[in-house]
Amino acid sequence: MVLAVLIGVASAATAPAQTQPTLGVLVDQLVALFPKVDGDVIEVQGTTVTVAIGRKDGLLAGVELALYRQGRELRHPKTGEVLGRTEQAVGRMVVQEVFEAYATGTLSQATEVQAGDKARVSAGKVKLSVLPIAEGGVKAGLVEAAVHELVEALNRTGRFQVGMGDAIGVWLTQQGIKRDDVLAGKGLAQVYERFRAEQLLVVAFTRVQNKPYMDVRLFTLPAVNSLLTTALFVPPAIKSAPKGDFSAGRPRDSQTPNPQRSLLARLLFGDLDAGTYSSGEAAITLKEVAKFPFVVTSMDVAVGSKDRIPRMVVTDGERIFLYRISAERALEPEWTYRGDARGRIFSVQLAELAEEGVVHVVANRYNPIPAILLNSFILASKDKKPVLVVEDVSDILLAMDTNGDGVKKALWMQSFAQTGFFKQGDAQRAVLRNGRLVVEQRVRVPSSFRATGATATNITGKGPRALAFVDEHNRLRIAIDTEEVFRSATQVGGGLTKLVVQTQIERGGRDYLYTTEPFPLSVDLDGDGIDEIVVPQNQFPGRLAVVYKGPAGYRFQTVNSGFEGTVIALGAIPGDSNTPSLIAAVVRFTNMFNTQGETQIIMTLVE
Repeated sequence: MVLAVLIGVASAATAPAQTQPTLGVLVDQLVALFPKVDGDVIEVQGTTVTVAIGRKDGLLAGVELALYRQGRELRHPKTGEVLGRTEQAVGRMVVQEVFEAYATGTLSQATEVQAGDKARVSAGKVKLSVLPIAEGGVKAGLVEAAVHELVEALNRTGRFQVGMGDAIGVWLTQQGIKRDDVLAGKGLAQVYERFRAEQLLVVAFTRVQNKPYMDVRLFTLPAVNSLLTTALFVPPAIKSAPKGDFSAGRPRDSQTPNPQRSLLARLLFGDLDAGTYSSGEAAITLKEVAKFPFVVTSMDVAVGSKDRIPRMVVTDGERIFLYRISAERALEPEWTYRGDARGRIFSVQLAELAEEGVVHVVANRYNPIPAILLNSFILASKDKKPVLVVEDVSDILLAMDTNGDGVKKALWMQSFAQTGFFKQGDAQRAVLRNGRLVVEQRVRVPSSFRATGATATNITGKGPRALAFVDEHNRLRIAIDTEEVFRSATQVGGGLTKLVVQTQIERGGRDYLYTTEPFPLSVDLDGDGIDEIVVPQNQFPGRLAVVYKGPAGYRFQTVNSGFEGTVIALGAIPGDSNTPSLIAAVVRFTNMFNTQGETQIIMTLVE
């Protein structure tokens, strides 16, 4: 097995002194791909294997497990002490879906895997060869410094045995395998055969907008499967942060003295780093605007098109709370709605589904009892009280800003399916007419589309708005119509609400669990008219993923928010200086079963 990781980095003039981030975010992701786990194979159906290792054991999707079969006991010939058992390798599998106590995956290599076999990731140190690749124009000192810090950080984990892959680089050059081919994984299968490099970390440097830059990808060999793709700017501790913007919008005036960095630049270069919120040292000013003594399972923020009042809606699964956000950034209650016992609410959104600009709350509710299932509904306000506009909708409802005017005025519906929960490739556009939802037309979406964790965005630039959504494998996908233009190799999302589907397909029946995903936030972070996407990355507590489009294409970067908890939802309020205020709902659990806790509503303040 070989792993290749390619990392993206940029740098420029000196930034103010502050808490300096490191390459720890990347290292944490690498460590998470090699958990010390060992468990039983539960069942094998075709190429799909189920193992008794799950989220509680630290397992993540994308991890490759070795499958083996235990044999006879081995005893010391003199003492009779049991030294272990013989082992026979029977294959390998790549984990696809991870549940609390078990996981499923696909066989990548196999002989005769069967129930009762074992699955594991080695508990020993992982051998990792580091291969730096640099184009002309990138200073050797920067390459050396960045690689040195990365190697040191990997060694400090105690999980890796790191060596340099200089000989591999020479051989690739001799074979005429160019830099772009290496980044695409070409030729790496032969690297395994020749050098027996079990893991290969390729650090590829280039220049973008006259700044040094690195790209990061993770492959397994000899199958050359991509496990991790990310972009990471060189932290200020290595090289000071540049003052610039990175999406494909208009250029900035480089002659402006001491220009204020955009929120995008400040996020990417680590002004929100681990512990800064709790210690009060954040370079991005934060404010706790509310604390709820319960777990918020969904949240949305919107500014009314008519009254220009920002509002926030939250739910704990049973109740819905609607608030106004005052000019002083405080929450003012408008109303509370308590649902009935027909199910639990798993998502809420703010929308305007009528011409007069009435604010609606679109709520999805589900009960696993086959006679009930989905019973979604829509609320509106009347005399400062909630009123039901539509109820008992048997589809998943999704409010969308398809016009790009900052308000969700379109309503999509996706049908429920007994297998998979979300009916593949299904989406219909509906309108609210005389108290009823009327289907207008079908919407073309990719087959992997799911109506939780989805949003419309103009991240692609000019042309039609794109669809960004979290798929069943927790990858962020961006598509125009049915054509996919970007897919993250790194996991994102990770919601709290579990949707149980009871089936009778197997003998005696079986329950399948599906997790709702937080909605990605599409927002212009740098004022250039092009949206970036921010999405919680709850596989790593306190992490956010930022996706943006730059001159070199789509970039994915993990940001350590410093929030001490699970970022369950994000929202934004436009700012007067083209700098939005981000709002995060951060959940802290207070019991070991993660069923009780409190939620902080934290906002960034425009400076």
